[in-house]
Formats: sequence, C-alpha cells, structure tokens
Amino acid sequence: MLLLFAATISFAQTDSTQQESSKNLIKSKDNDPIVYVTAIEYRGNKKTKKRIISREVDIEPNASYALSDLEKLIELDENKIFNTSLFNSVVGEIIFPEDGSNRVKIIFFVEERWYIWPSVIFKLADRNFSDWLFNQNAATDRFEYGLKFDQFNVRGLNERLSLLAQFGFKKRFGFLYRAPYLNKEQKLGMGIAFYYSEYDQIDYLNQRDKRLFIDADSLYGPERERDIISTDVATKVDFTYRESFYNTHTFAAIYRRSWVVDTILNINPEYYDGDDNIQNSIDLTYNFTRDFRDRNNYPLNGFYISGTLVKRGLGIFGDINQGSADMRVAIYNPLYKERVYLASSISGYTSFPQQQAYTNRLGLGFANNLLKGYELYVIQGQHYLMQKNELKLRLFSVEGNLGKWMFLKQFRKVPLSAYFKIYFDQGYVQNNLNQNINSILTNKYIYSVGAGLDLVTYYDAVLRIEYSLNSLGEAGLFINVKSGI
Repeated sequence: MLLLFAATISFAQTDSTQQESSKNLIKSKDNDPIVYVTAIEYRGNKKTKKRIISREVDIEPNASYALSDLEKLIELDENKIFNTSLFNSVVGEIIFPEDGSNRVKIIFFVEERWYIWPSVIFKLADRNFSDWLFNQNAATDRFEYGLKFDQFNVRGLNERLSLLAQFGFKKRFGFLYRAPYLNKEQKLGMGIAFYYSEYDQIDYLNQRDKRLFIDADSLYGPERERDIISTDVATKVDFTYRESFYNTHTFAAIYRRSWVVDTILNINPEYYDGDDNIQNSIDLTYNFTRDFRDRNNYPLNGFYISGTLVKRGLGIFGDINQGSADMRVAIYNPLYKERVYLASSISGYTSFPQQQAYTNRLGLGFANNLLKGYELYVIQGQHYLMQKNELKLRLFSVEGNLGKWMFLKQFRKVPLSAYFKIYFDQGYVQNNLNQNINSILTNKYIYSVGAGLDLVTYYDAVLRIEYSLNSLGEAGLFINVKSGI
C-alpha cells in the first residue's frame, strides 16, 4: 500500500547514511551493526497526546538492537500507529549522530487526520447498490437522509463521540461515546451507545433467499399519513481489555426492545419468539481478536483472528433464548516484489436452538458476511461456513497533492492505489426450518468466481468493482465498499 511504499522510500533515502555511519559500529556475530536507542520522539501530533502514540510502539529507549531488527520493528510500529485511524501517514526514521557512534535516535513523523466530521446523510437503505437496483427496482423511497456528527480523537486521547439524526426509509436517533483507554497502563477501555429506530417498511419473510418487504401503505392505505409499523430500542455498554499490541478482549451487555404491529405476526407467526408483538432481551457478548495486519482497512500482509460468543436472552423476559458462536481467520501474503498479493479467509457460524425467530436468524448476505456474486441474496440459516480467496496485482500506487486548492491541509494529499484481482469464494449455509421458503441456496455447496478492480484511497475508503459468476449460473457486475477479505 502507498503508506508502506512511503516508509520504504524513507529508508532508501537513509541507507547511504546508515552504511557510512555504521562502518565503525559494533557488529553482531552475523556482521549486523548494533545500535543503542537513546530516545524516541514524535513529531506532527498537534492534537494527539504522546502517550496514545507511544502505546503502539514496541521499541524501547535505552536499549540495544541489531540494525536490521530495528528497521523491522520500526515498520511494525508504523503499522500499529497508522491502524489507530488517527493519522494519514506515519514514517519512522533512524537518526545517526555525526560522530559515527552507535547511539541513535528514533523519530516518528505523523500527519494527523481531520477529526471533526459534521456530515449530511444521504444513502441507500439496502444492503448494496445491486440489491436496491434489482431487488427493489430502484425505488426512490428507499433512501436515508439526515445529519450526523462525529468527533474523533476527543481530547487527543483517541476517544470518539457520535450523534445521529436520520430520516427517510429508517428514522433513527443515536448516541455513542467510546474511550479506548481508561487506566494508566492503557489497557482498559469502555463504550456506551443508545439507538432508537422506527420503520414504516420492514422485511417480514425470506422467499427464495430474497427478503420480502411490506410497508404501512399496504397495511393501512396510501391516504393515511406515515404510520409506524415497527420500532427498535437498543442500549449498549462494552468494556475492552487490550492485553498486548495485537490482542483485544471485548465484553458487552445490550438491552433490546422491539415492537411490531400485530398484522406482521398474522402474516408470519414466526417473526418473533412467542405470540407477543413486543420482544425484549438482554444480550451478553464476548469477542477476542488478534490483529496482525499491516493495514486494517486494506491489508496486504499479516493475519487476523476473531472469535465471538453471544447469548441472547437471560431468562428475565422469557422472550428469547438463543446462543451463537462464530470465528474468522484471514491470512494476507505478499508474493512478488510488492506487486502480487494473496489473501484468504475462512469464517464459521453456529447457533442454537434449532427453532429460531425470523428476526433472530443470521446467515450470509450482510456487510462482509457475503460471498461475492450473491449480492442479491440473503441466505439465512442456523449454521454456515464461508471461505474466500483473492489473488491481486497492484496496478499503481500514486499520491496527488491539491496544494493551495484545498485549504484544509489534512485533505491536500490524495493517495490512490489500484489492484486488479481474480477470486474464488465458496460456502455452505444450513437451514433446518421452513421460514426460508423455497430456498435455492441453503443446504447445498455454493461458490463464485470472478475478477475485479479495487480502488483504495485515504480515510480508509475502498471501492470494489467486481464481475462475478455464481453457482446458479448468474453473472453480473457488482459494486461494493470495504475490503473483500
């Protein structure tokens, strides 16, 4: 990726200096110069507190390192600092003294992002562009609009404050605050969130692996003003324990309250657990992640492991009693001269009991739990297994500069990288119930092949343009965001 390339350039520029300065240095058994790090400095962090950056740095001052090992550690620390999502670029340099001794200094140069984001919401309510275009016939009433305010890096401590007021297809109001580090050791964190949503159109059934929607006009007639047919309230408190640079544990408690008009239960009696049109639950979740990726928005090297346990319902309300476990492992390998890359992942999910309400059933079709080529489908089931593979070639990686045309310096540099890729995805979804009426994709092996173009730019933005052929013989061009693996 561009930032890795920038770091490589930085080291290339100092190679001659290092060679000249290291002639008289103490050498290790394999003839590698030994250097003594006297200090570590950080420059460019006008808002971000020093301790937030130093939390990500494994190199220690007043310690000796083999020069080649130190260079590798700097690259790893660059990645960790960048993955805080606080900076547009991170470059670490080794500063040698003029006297040629082995006493060096490390400087990390960072360029801070723009942290205040008041924004106008205007987006599709559907899962992806193809879902809206083909399944919903490009309906103009399926847009969401409103206002959102995000303040990242509050107080320079990597905290986040978010406020939301959304209208249109889904009316939603929300609040979120997250503090990743509460204690002096910077290992414990906490977040709180509250959301209220109301709908005048919802999906109530899955037929042939496509969701069926019903709106208030269908129930009450178009002459009436907007009627609400469903509401959701959710309050969440979570605690994080980041025991090391790469391992994070998250514990969360969530209270949910959902309501739907009685008519929906008449159409689909299994929409909720039980006969009541109000569903309450307290959910407990535990998640573990080990993240060793070079860049978390579009990784090219490293690996990622995630596992989650969820218990929905604690017997307090008697509405829901459901448990689930899922796991994901992804590996990213550079194959040839920082031009050719291989990515592969495997994900699995299981849940109990077998009898589950329609609204509580998961599967493939949302966010990154999606097989390419099946963007038009929601494949629900109690269990699934999914495996993805991508082989990609970097076409180019450039950085433009808008200069004085952009008065905000955080947006002047415009990095852009492009990757051509071919891929093969495969999976299996097991569904033991009849709510997925006339399913054509559950309880059978499914796969897809294709080729595409990934565009990666700043502020973690990724655009995927893909042409896929699936196991049904269907082919099409699909547009998605975020990394495919």
